[in-house]
Amino acid sequence: MLRAWQDVIVKWRLVPDNLPDEEVPGRRDADAARSALLDGRLDEALEKFESAARSREHPLDQVGIGDVHLARGRWREADEHYRRALPAGGVAALLAKLGLGQVQIGEGQAASSIADLEHLVADRPSDPTLRYYLASAWYSVAEQSRSRTADDTLVITSEQQLEICEQAAERILSLHVDDEELDRGAEQLRGEVELGRRWTWAPEGIAVSLAVLTVALGLITVVAGGLTASPTLVVAGVVGGGTLLFTTVWRFRRQTWRRRADELAPRITRYGV
Repeated sequence: MLRAWQDVIVKWRLVPDNLPDEEVPGRRDADAARSALLDGRLDEALEKFESAARSREHPLDQVGIGDVHLARGRWREADEHYRRALPAGGVAALLAKLGLGQVQIGEGQAASSIADLEHLVADRPSDPTLRYYLASAWYSVAEQSRSRTADDTLVITSEQQLEICEQAAERILSLHVDDEELDRGAEQLRGEVELGRRWTWAPEGIAVSLAVLTVALGLITVVAGGLTASPTLVVAGVVGGGTLLFTTVWRFRRQTWRRRADELAPRITRYGV
Protein backbone atom coordinates (compact mmCIF):
# COMPACT_ATOMS: atom_id res chain seq x y z
CA MET A 1 0.00 0.00 0.00
CA LEU A 2 1.06 3.61 -0.42
CA ARG A 3 2.77 4.85 2.72
CA ALA A 4 1.23 8.32 2.84
CA TRP A 5 -0.42 11.13 0.89
CA GLN A 6 3.10 12.49 0.57
CA ASP A 7 3.93 9.54 -1.68
CA VAL A 8 1.38 10.78 -4.21
CA ILE A 9 2.39 14.44 -4.41
CA VAL A 10 6.05 14.84 -3.40
CA LYS A 11 7.20 14.01 -6.94
CA TRP A 12 5.89 17.39 -8.10
CA ARG A 13 8.95 18.93 -6.43
CA LEU A 14 10.81 17.75 -9.52
CA VAL A 15 8.84 20.17 -11.70
CA PRO A 16 10.73 23.48 -12.03
CA ASP A 17 8.96 26.57 -10.74
CA ASN A 18 10.30 28.81 -13.51
CA LEU A 19 8.02 27.56 -16.26
CA PRO A 20 7.24 30.10 -19.03
CA ASP A 21 4.78 32.74 -17.84
CA GLU A 22 3.10 33.39 -21.18
CA GLU A 23 -0.60 32.64 -21.37
CA VAL A 24 -1.29 29.46 -23.33
CA PRO A 25 -4.51 27.46 -23.63
CA GLY A 26 -5.03 25.39 -20.51
CA ARG A 27 -2.13 26.92 -18.55
CA ARG A 28 -4.38 28.63 -16.00
CA ASP A 29 -6.40 25.45 -15.44
CA ALA A 30 -3.21 23.40 -15.12
CA ASP A 31 -1.80 25.74 -12.48
CA ALA A 32 -5.07 25.66 -10.54
CA ALA A 33 -5.19 21.88 -10.85
CA ARG A 34 -1.69 21.46 -9.48
CA SER A 35 -2.47 23.74 -6.54
CA ALA A 36 -5.67 21.82 -5.79
CA LEU A 37 -3.85 18.49 -6.01
CA LEU A 38 -1.14 19.55 -3.57
CA ASP A 39 -3.84 20.77 -1.18
CA GLY A 40 -5.73 17.49 -1.43
CA ARG A 41 -8.78 18.90 -3.21
CA LEU A 42 -9.10 15.94 -5.53
CA ASP A 43 -12.41 16.73 -7.22
CA GLU A 44 -11.24 20.22 -8.16
CA ALA A 45 -7.84 18.91 -9.26
CA LEU A 46 -9.37 16.32 -11.56
CA GLU A 47 -11.79 18.84 -13.07
CA LYS A 48 -9.03 21.37 -13.77
CA PHE A 49 -6.51 18.84 -15.11
CA GLU A 50 -9.13 17.41 -17.47
CA SER A 51 -10.08 20.91 -18.57
CA ALA A 52 -6.43 21.70 -19.28
CA ALA A 53 -6.04 18.44 -21.18
CA ARG A 54 -8.96 19.36 -23.44
CA SER A 55 -7.25 22.64 -24.31
CA ARG A 56 -3.75 21.33 -24.92
CA GLU A 57 -1.63 18.22 -25.11
CA HIS A 58 0.72 18.39 -22.15
CA PRO A 59 2.14 15.31 -20.38
CA LEU A 60 1.99 16.91 -16.92
CA ASP A 61 -1.78 17.11 -17.22
CA GLN A 62 -1.83 13.34 -17.73
CA VAL A 63 0.41 12.88 -14.69
CA GLY A 64 -1.93 15.03 -12.62
CA ILE A 65 -4.99 13.05 -13.69
CA GLY A 66 -3.06 9.87 -12.90
CA ASP A 67 -2.27 11.20 -9.43
CA VAL A 68 -5.93 11.80 -8.65
CA HIS A 69 -6.78 8.25 -9.68
CA LEU A 70 -3.80 6.96 -7.69
CA ALA A 71 -4.97 8.77 -4.57
CA ARG A 72 -8.37 7.14 -4.95
CA GLY A 73 -7.00 3.65 -5.48
CA ARG A 74 -7.96 3.46 -9.16
CA TRP A 75 -4.82 1.66 -10.24
CA ARG A 76 -5.81 0.85 -13.83
CA GLU A 77 -6.88 4.42 -14.62
CA ALA A 78 -3.75 5.85 -12.98
CA ASP A 79 -1.55 3.48 -14.98
CA GLU A 80 -3.24 4.49 -18.21
CA HIS A 81 -2.65 8.23 -17.73
CA TYR A 82 0.93 7.81 -16.54
CA ARG A 83 1.72 5.83 -19.67
CA ARG A 84 0.32 8.60 -21.82
CA ALA A 85 2.94 10.93 -20.32
CA LEU A 86 5.92 8.61 -20.82
CA PRO A 87 6.67 9.33 -24.51
CA ALA A 88 7.17 13.03 -23.79
CA GLY A 89 10.44 12.39 -21.98
CA GLY A 90 11.97 14.90 -19.61
CA VAL A 91 10.54 15.69 -16.20
CA ALA A 92 7.02 14.56 -17.18
CA ALA A 93 8.31 11.08 -18.02
CA LEU A 94 10.22 11.01 -14.73
CA LEU A 95 7.06 11.82 -12.80
CA ALA A 96 5.18 9.22 -14.82
CA LYS A 97 7.77 6.55 -13.97
CA LEU A 98 7.45 7.39 -10.29
CA GLY A 99 3.68 7.20 -10.64
CA LEU A 100 3.86 3.79 -12.29
CA GLY A 101 6.02 2.59 -9.42
CA GLN A 102 3.38 3.81 -7.00
CA VAL A 103 0.71 1.92 -8.93
CA GLN A 104 2.73 -1.27 -8.47
CA ILE A 105 2.99 -0.57 -4.75
CA GLY A 106 -0.72 0.09 -4.53
CA GLU A 107 -1.41 -3.21 -6.27
CA GLY A 108 0.70 -5.04 -3.70
CA GLN A 109 3.72 -5.48 -5.98
CA ALA A 110 6.18 -3.14 -4.30
CA ALA A 111 9.13 -5.46 -5.02
CA SER A 112 8.54 -4.99 -8.76
CA SER A 113 9.07 -1.23 -8.45
CA ILE A 114 12.48 -1.43 -6.80
CA ALA A 115 14.67 -2.09 -9.87
CA ASP A 116 13.43 0.96 -11.82
CA LEU A 117 13.70 3.21 -8.75
CA GLU A 118 17.23 1.99 -8.05
CA HIS A 119 18.17 2.92 -11.63
CA LEU A 120 16.66 6.38 -11.25
CA VAL A 121 18.57 6.97 -8.02
CA ALA A 122 21.78 5.66 -9.57
CA ASP A 123 21.41 8.23 -12.35
CA ARG A 124 20.66 11.07 -9.90
CA PRO A 125 22.06 9.97 -6.53
CA SER A 126 21.93 13.45 -4.99
CA ASP A 127 18.24 13.99 -5.70
CA PRO A 128 16.38 13.82 -2.35
CA THR A 129 12.99 13.28 -4.01
CA LEU A 130 14.12 10.17 -5.88
CA ARG A 131 15.84 8.84 -2.76
CA TYR A 132 12.62 9.41 -0.84
CA TYR A 133 10.59 7.35 -3.31
CA LEU A 134 13.12 4.54 -3.26
CA ALA A 135 13.16 4.47 0.54
CA SER A 136 9.37 4.53 0.68
CA ALA A 137 9.20 1.67 -1.83
CA TRP A 138 11.60 -0.41 0.27
CA TYR A 139 9.40 0.28 3.29
CA SER A 140 6.43 -1.05 1.33
CA VAL A 141 8.44 -4.11 0.26
CA ALA A 142 9.10 -4.96 3.89
CA GLU A 143 5.45 -4.43 4.72
CA GLN A 144 4.10 -6.51 1.85
CA SER A 145 6.58 -9.35 2.30
CA ARG A 146 5.50 -10.12 5.87
CA SER A 147 2.47 -12.12 6.92
CA ARG A 148 -0.52 -10.37 8.45
CA THR A 149 -2.92 -11.32 11.25
CA ALA A 150 -6.64 -10.59 11.44
CA ASP A 151 -5.95 -7.48 13.55
CA ASP A 152 -3.44 -6.21 10.94
CA THR A 153 -0.29 -7.15 12.86
CA LEU A 154 2.71 -7.80 10.62
CA VAL A 155 4.58 -11.02 11.42
CA ILE A 156 7.82 -12.47 10.04
CA THR A 157 7.04 -16.11 9.27
CA SER A 158 9.96 -17.23 7.08
CA GLU A 159 13.71 -16.84 6.73
CA GLN A 160 13.15 -15.11 3.37
CA GLN A 161 10.94 -12.50 5.01
CA LEU A 162 13.61 -11.94 7.63
CA GLU A 163 16.25 -11.34 4.96
CA ILE A 164 13.98 -9.00 2.97
CA CYS A 165 13.21 -6.93 6.05
CA GLU A 166 16.90 -6.70 6.92
CA GLN A 167 17.76 -5.61 3.38
CA ALA A 168 14.93 -3.04 3.37
CA ALA A 169 15.96 -1.53 6.70
CA GLU A 170 19.62 -1.21 5.71
CA ARG A 171 18.78 0.25 2.29
CA ILE A 172 16.40 2.85 3.73
CA LEU A 173 18.96 4.01 6.28
CA SER A 174 21.71 4.13 3.65
CA LEU A 175 19.66 6.54 1.53
CA HIS A 176 19.75 9.23 4.26
CA VAL A 177 16.24 10.45 3.53
CA ASP A 178 15.11 13.50 5.47
CA ASP A 179 11.97 11.77 6.74
CA GLU A 180 11.68 10.95 10.42
CA GLU A 181 8.89 8.42 9.91
CA LEU A 182 10.88 6.42 7.36
CA ASP A 183 14.05 6.51 9.45
CA ARG A 184 12.14 5.50 12.57
CA GLY A 185 10.38 2.72 10.70
CA ALA A 186 13.68 1.42 9.32
CA GLU A 187 15.26 1.43 12.79
CA GLN A 188 12.29 -0.47 14.19
CA LEU A 189 12.47 -2.92 11.32
CA ARG A 190 16.18 -3.49 11.92
CA GLY A 191 15.47 -4.00 15.61
CA GLU A 192 12.76 -6.54 14.76
CA VAL A 193 15.21 -8.44 12.56
CA GLU A 194 17.94 -8.43 15.22
CA LEU A 195 15.49 -9.63 17.86
CA GLY A 196 14.11 -12.22 15.48
CA ARG A 197 17.56 -13.76 14.94
CA ARG A 198 18.12 -14.34 18.66
CA TRP A 199 17.89 -17.91 19.88
CA THR A 200 15.45 -18.94 22.57
CA TRP A 201 13.92 -22.07 24.08
CA ALA A 202 10.38 -23.05 23.09
CA PRO A 203 8.68 -24.06 25.28
CA GLU A 204 11.24 -22.62 27.66
CA GLY A 205 10.36 -24.50 30.87
CA ILE A 206 10.37 -27.97 29.33
CA ALA A 207 13.47 -27.35 27.24
CA VAL A 208 15.59 -26.03 30.12
CA SER A 209 14.44 -28.84 32.41
CA LEU A 210 15.33 -31.49 29.82
CA ALA A 211 18.70 -29.91 29.13
CA VAL A 212 19.57 -29.84 32.84
CA LEU A 213 18.34 -33.41 33.27
CA THR A 214 20.32 -34.61 30.26
CA VAL A 215 23.55 -33.05 31.49
CA ALA A 216 22.97 -34.43 34.97
CA LEU A 217 22.30 -37.98 33.71
CA GLY A 218 25.36 -37.85 31.49
CA LEU A 219 27.60 -36.72 34.34
CA ILE A 220 26.15 -39.29 36.71
CA THR A 221 26.78 -42.05 34.17
CA VAL A 222 30.34 -40.91 33.55
CA VAL A 223 31.07 -40.64 37.29
CA ALA A 224 29.53 -44.04 37.92
CA GLY A 225 31.67 -45.50 35.16
CA GLY A 226 34.76 -43.98 36.70
CA LEU A 227 33.96 -45.26 40.19
CA THR A 228 33.29 -48.77 38.91
CA ALA A 229 36.25 -48.65 36.51
CA SER A 230 33.91 -49.36 33.60
CA PRO A 231 35.10 -47.77 30.32
CA THR A 232 31.90 -48.91 28.65
CA LEU A 233 29.77 -46.99 31.13
CA VAL A 234 31.94 -43.88 30.74
CA VAL A 235 31.66 -43.99 26.94
CA ALA A 236 27.93 -44.63 27.17
CA GLY A 237 27.54 -41.64 29.47
CA VAL A 238 29.49 -39.35 27.15
CA VAL A 239 27.85 -40.52 23.92
CA GLY A 240 24.37 -40.88 25.35
CA GLY A 241 24.48 -37.54 27.17
CA GLY A 242 25.82 -35.76 24.11
CA THR A 243 23.16 -37.32 21.89
CA LEU A 244 20.35 -36.43 24.26
CA LEU A 245 21.65 -32.89 24.66
CA PHE A 246 21.88 -32.44 20.88
CA THR A 247 18.35 -33.78 20.47
CA THR A 248 17.04 -31.41 23.12
CA VAL A 249 18.74 -28.41 21.52
CA TRP A 250 17.58 -29.40 18.02
CA ARG A 251 14.01 -29.96 19.17
CA PHE A 252 13.46 -27.00 21.49
CA ARG A 253 15.89 -24.25 20.43
CA ARG A 254 14.24 -21.73 18.12
CA GLN A 255 15.00 -18.30 16.75
CA THR A 256 12.67 -15.68 18.19
CA TRP A 257 10.99 -14.95 14.84
CA ARG A 258 10.05 -18.62 14.43
CA ARG A 259 8.73 -18.85 17.97
CA ARG A 260 6.57 -15.75 17.48
CA ALA A 261 5.35 -17.03 14.10
CA ASP A 262 4.28 -20.31 15.71
CA GLU A 263 2.45 -18.46 18.47
CA LEU A 264 0.55 -16.22 16.04
CA ALA A 265 -0.06 -18.87 13.37
CA PRO A 266 -3.77 -19.36 14.25
CA ARG A 267 -4.38 -15.64 13.77
CA ILE A 268 -2.62 -15.20 10.44
CA THR A 269 -5.00 -14.38 7.60
CA ARG A 270 -2.51 -13.60 4.84
CA TYR A 271 0.91 -15.16 4.41
CA GLY A 272 3.74 -13.14 2.90
CA VAL A 273 6.52 -14.34 0.62
